[in-house]
Amino acid sequence: MTLKRQSPILQATEVILFTLIIGGIGYFIDPLDPLLVYSNFSFMILWLAIVTLFYGLNMGIIMWISFAIMSFISYRGDDIFTTILLENLFFVFLFGLFFSNLHEEMDKYKIKNKYLQLRLKELSNAFFTLKISHDKLESIYIIQPASFRFVISEILESTQHNTPQESATNTLKVLKKFFSVNAAMILKVQGKRLDKCFGSIGDIQSNVNPHDKLIEEVLLQQKAMFLNDLEDKAQTSYLFAVPFLDKRDDVIAILIVKEIPFLHYNQDTLLKINVVFNYIWTEYKKRASLKNLRNSSKEYVPLKTEGHEGQNVIDFKLEVVRLNNILTSFNIDSRIYAISTKNSDVDKQIQDFLYGNELFEVIDQYVSIRCNEHHIHLILFPFISNAGVHRRISDLNTSLESIEREHRVKMLDEALETHLSESTYERLRKKQISVRNFNNLLKEYGCA
Repeated sequence: MTLKRQSPILQATEVILFTLIIGGIGYFIDPLDPLLVYSNFSFMILWLAIVTLFYGLNMGIIMWISFAIMSFISYRGDDIFTTILLENLFFVFLFGLFFSNLHEEMDKYKIKNKYLQLRLKELSNAFFTLKISHDKLESIYIIQPASFRFVISEILESTQHNTPQESATNTLKVLKKFFSVNAAMILKVQGKRLDKCFGSIGDIQSNVNPHDKLIEEVLLQQKAMFLNDLEDKAQTSYLFAVPFLDKRDDVIAILIVKEIPFLHYNQDTLLKINVVFNYIWTEYKKRASLKNLRNSSKEYVPLKTEGHEGQNVIDFKLEVVRLNNILTSFNIDSRIYAISTKNSDVDKQIQDFLYGNELFEVIDQYVSIRCNEHHIHLILFPFISNAGVHRRISDLNTSLESIEREHRVKMLDEALETHLSESTYERLRKKQISVRNFNNLLKEYGCA
């Protein structure tokens, strides 16, 4: 996760042009003092302050060098100007320091805000999917006992969800089953242009007219649109289209619906189709992103699991990758709290306690995994330092100690009956680490 930056070459070009314009205007005003150094007000330090505070130290130095080159032409042999030039260099470094500190804090705020917006989008889709599941369960439970949420979960947990073609096929199956979408397809989008078809259902041609008005508007505005949004409805062959945007807000896939029963063609149903499509494809992209990381030279989270990875593990690992990137780029730490036990009864009690715990905030994340004989509970606390997480971990430890005491009493009672010693009881292992040390933690437990 990164922030967009303007090209340094473009910035340098702008600064040099700005310097030449200043020199030209100054020469027009006073040919003997083109930089207006000896006027009542020192304009040179003003220009240096503006450029340095706007572009940063590097561009300020480039402007200062440009002024220095101009001075060799216009102020040759002027010792006083040399002193002025060196004084201005000091102020350039001072302004640059202010710029660096200010923008470092601004970048931290922006990246936090960007991360929170991304998490909000994902959680909103997940919440709305749960709501749709509840509505569907109420309306069709008798004739169709499989819940909407259950079907989606089965798809996400299935091994048949590892390619865009499989994901498209699964998405279209859900749309047909729950929303009676009779004809639709999912296409790849590359650079605002439609590419190959990932999957389709019903009577629909994969060759889409690139000048179809509905498709053009969706790709241009990057939002879902349906037929009623167009003034001239004859310009399209479709009823509804939904774009899927990646983390850079670029459209990379599009769902096109051609045929849906009249009773289902309403804004509520179309909104649900939009959410379902984006939810399933967001989860697929998470899995694909981690797969790409594994295939790259640096593997961020080499978690070893038996068979196919559950979606909750995928979600947790991806958040660790995101937050590790933020830590590397912006020095904003996030913490992971690990609780390990070899006892399955204690593991079950900890799971019951941690799921839906009110001590967690919305963006906190919890996952439970098993590596060898260890039952490991991992809690991710985004954007919090070692000192900041101490209070929250203390509250968790208080409750965990209560669970541990209850189990210990039970173990001692059993020990009296079986003549075992108290030493047979093994306490919980707890550890708090930074996200950058997650791989080492996994290796410690034999998970990597």
